[in-house]
Amino acid sequence: MRKIMILPAAHLRTATATAALAAGMALAAPAYAQDSEMKKGGTLHVAIETDFEGGDPVESGAAGATDQTVLMTIEEPLLGWNHETGQPEPLLATEWSANDDGTVWTFKLREGVKYHDGSDFTSEDVAHHFNRILDPENKSRSRNYISVVDEVVAVDDYTVEFHLKHAWAALLPWLSATQYVSMIPSSEQVEAGEQQRKPIGTGPFKLVEWRSGDRLVMEKNPDYWNADEINLDKIEFRILPDTQTRFASLQSGEVDVIWSDRGPTIIQAQKDPDLVTLVSEGAGGATINLNGKPGKQLANDNLRFAVAHAWNQAAVTKISWQDTRPNIEHPLGGNVECGDVNYRDFDIAKAKEYIQAYRDETGDQDPIKLVMIHTTTPRGRELGEIYQQTARAAGIELELQPVDQTTLVKRTYGGDFDLTGWRIGDAPDIGPQLYSYTRPDTSYNLTGFDDDQLTELGDKMRTATTLEERMDLQCQMVARMNERARILYRGGGRYYAFTKTYVKNVPEPYGGAVNVTRAWLDQ
Repeated sequence: MRKIMILPAAHLRTATATAALAAGMALAAPAYAQDSEMKKGGTLHVAIETDFEGGDPVESGAAGATDQTVLMTIEEPLLGWNHETGQPEPLLATEWSANDDGTVWTFKLREGVKYHDGSDFTSEDVAHHFNRILDPENKSRSRNYISVVDEVVAVDDYTVEFHLKHAWAALLPWLSATQYVSMIPSSEQVEAGEQQRKPIGTGPFKLVEWRSGDRLVMEKNPDYWNADEINLDKIEFRILPDTQTRFASLQSGEVDVIWSDRGPTIIQAQKDPDLVTLVSEGAGGATINLNGKPGKQLANDNLRFAVAHAWNQAAVTKISWQDTRPNIEHPLGGNVECGDVNYRDFDIAKAKEYIQAYRDETGDQDPIKLVMIHTTTPRGRELGEIYQQTARAAGIELELQPVDQTTLVKRTYGGDFDLTGWRIGDAPDIGPQLYSYTRPDTSYNLTGFDDDQLTELGDKMRTATTLEERMDLQCQMVARMNERARILYRGGGRYYAFTKTYVKNVPEPYGGAVNVTRAWLDQ
């Protein structure tokens, strides 16, 4: 369960009392249960939904659950995270501290760490990674998340400094995350242009085979700095896009671990005595983006409000997820109480009123036609069909265009959509995503937010010196976002994974990502 930790401002400058909101995103080095009979060896077979995006943090897009699941085996961030205490722990960095005003953070790195190719991990790799993301010329999609960082400086081989534009409460949680922005690749491999298809990291496993659309094979890294904790010889990721196929493969023993967000599969798996259910509550959630950028039909407020009131979130969570996910009014997590956040309820009568207001305003009496893109997965098709029915009831013709995941991401970033399925990723702090979504000058402003009130709230939130103030401002931001109706919710952050009973030492799937790096097989 997500824990909210409110800390005095002075504590933001210490290594142990960090600015942590929660153990939400798939974070590195969770606390694993120890077992006196832990066994070594064997191959773990893990079914994933989509192919791996790749290992280069600039060339790759946003890291979904699949990407993080794979990436955790290859690369590592600076910090680990203790989910029980909500505090950072040493990983690639062993010590960290900040100056008096919290604008310069110094990290001491673990010595003797090697990359998979035998080269040394040093502060130059850290500085190269973050400065490359921060360089606007590289147009990294991760840049907006850490744009508070001005530069990263390698002081000596094992000391690195993060220079911030202002004190930032979210730094340590984001340095613990398993997104592309936080996982540190080999700078030599990046500069050679090989990191995307042949990723090299400091992680416990190294990639030895990648058959696109089929599988990725990882072998244990014998030179891993913490090799005693690694039990498996190999991990094989099987790419199985169809949920039912993944589940059938788990039941048959063809694979040992799966991730799922399909209600029927979840309910069936929970009843199977040969399976273990892993579930976590987090922030974020599945969304629908409405493209309100200038020149788009949904730039009109009245039409956009009509579309929002024609959306039936409860129908999706009941039909598609069979109530295995909660309905939400904001993406901050179930333990965050914001009060009234201006959520636009499903209301066909109100949707029709806004359509009439749109016609009165524009004089447009033609049928209202919009296009929704969605993935070719059963989840995507079901989402589109449900929305198509409720939109029709309000007087809106919704054309459905199924596309593959890569095309959906490309079209969404390119603004080539009216409506699109998307998500706000689970994270220890949703603030950087809220900021990026709503700031007019960011590449992640996918829906065309251009609102002075939101911009001001975002600036205040980023410079807040206490987490209490930061969370209050995030609540104000989501209330304004709901009012402007550019992002709709289709289920909150509850995530499921399933393993065979003989698979041990797999933690809960934070953000949907499954950390199998310390697993072992009792067979």
